[in-house]
Amino acid sequence: MSTILIVEDEHALGSALVVAVRRLGHVPELAASGAAALEHLATSRADAVVLDIGLPDMSGVEVLERIRREGSQVPVLVITAHAMLDHAIATQKLGIADYLIKPLDLAHFEQAVSALVAKGAWVSEITDSAPTTLIGAAACMHEVFLAVARACAGEMPVLISGPCGSGKSLAARVIHANGIAAAGELETVECGTVKAADVLQGLLERTHGTLVLENLTDLETSAQAALAERIAQRDQGMPRLIATMQDDPRHAVANGRMREDLFYAFSALVVAMPPLRERTGDIPALSRFLLAVRGASGERVEITAQALQALQAYDWPGNVRELRHALEHARAMSRSGPVFPGHLPPHIAEALRLHGGQLVSGELDAAVARWIDSNLDTTPEREWRYDTLLDHIEASMLRHLLTRFAKRPTHLAQALAMNRATLRQKLRRIGLSE
Repeated sequence: MSTILIVEDEHALGSALVVAVRRLGHVPELAASGAAALEHLATSRADAVVLDIGLPDMSGVEVLERIRREGSQVPVLVITAHAMLDHAIATQKLGIADYLIKPLDLAHFEQAVSALVAKGAWVSEITDSAPTTLIGAAACMHEVFLAVARACAGEMPVLISGPCGSGKSLAARVIHANGIAAAGELETVECGTVKAADVLQGLLERTHGTLVLENLTDLETSAQAALAERIAQRDQGMPRLIATMQDDPRHAVANGRMREDLFYAFSALVVAMPPLRERTGDIPALSRFLLAVRGASGERVEITAQALQALQAYDWPGNVRELRHALEHARAMSRSGPVFPGHLPPHIAEALRLHGGQLVSGELDAAVARWIDSNLDTTPEREWRYDTLLDHIEASMLRHLLTRFAKRPTHLAQALAMNRATLRQKLRRIGLSE
């Protein structure tokens, strides 16, 4: 039996986590602020810590930094409502055991706590993170941030997959800037230009830092074999390796474009960059970032709501790269003034009208598809129930809505034209009643 310190300021969630920890046979202790958590750790024993990032008095990252500065190697499980790359990198470098995104699946939480108590935590030296420019709040980007953070904290080869223009090269630069080889050079080579194994060997020997192998499946077969062998030897003199490819790695192996031994050499850390159509909710933030270049007048270029609607209605076959070029076109057409739909390339400006004024987003469909596949893959077929799936989706939606309306059910019901009694009944059923 272990003592688990839960640092969570949301009363309802904190109470639920206390019950979950107690159900596992451990002793829960609850702290509602960073200061209370640090005071508890200074005076009492804790075998593990469950730490929320968003605390009322200080960031959970700051709490973790102070815990490590005191020399404690207590295993820590971080939970957060908003996955941010900087937080993910910082907490990985501070030696967390796991990182979970709200809303929490209690079964997943219990598994993470059990693993936390069983295996302890890996702790690394505290280092400063370089600024990063990966942007995204979509659910599919949470997985990207966690994978990039693990890559920054480790030294194994990294494989970044994703469609053309999705940000693979940018992710590679982020990993280099925040990783163990940041003090060295960043060298990039297009694998299609490497015609023989001895050319690759020369690259590996002369690069002191990070070597990015772009379009790994274009590497000649003998060079793929030589690379897999060098990685297997764990040669200490080799640079940090990051490879990129457009294909799904397993599909590339199946169709003979990638050697199986090379896939396994890179398989410990794979970052899958999603297409932009699966994260259209990130387009406003991405657009404002890409337009944040001051013109000759010194004024920042703004983008109107109508232009953002058109951008979100478009399918983006060229992904973020195409978005960047579209915004460069819009900046030139608007002469550094506000960007309206008419300033966008015609085929993009036309997207909103073609879809009948309705925003088209693949993000929700993609997220629901991933969740359904994961749920059904881990549930015996005889236990599949449509109503159960629907209840889970409704519960997730209600949790988000309740948070958005400041935990005021009456306000929520009025704003969305819901029957208040029906809403309260639904909230009670998922454990969110007052």
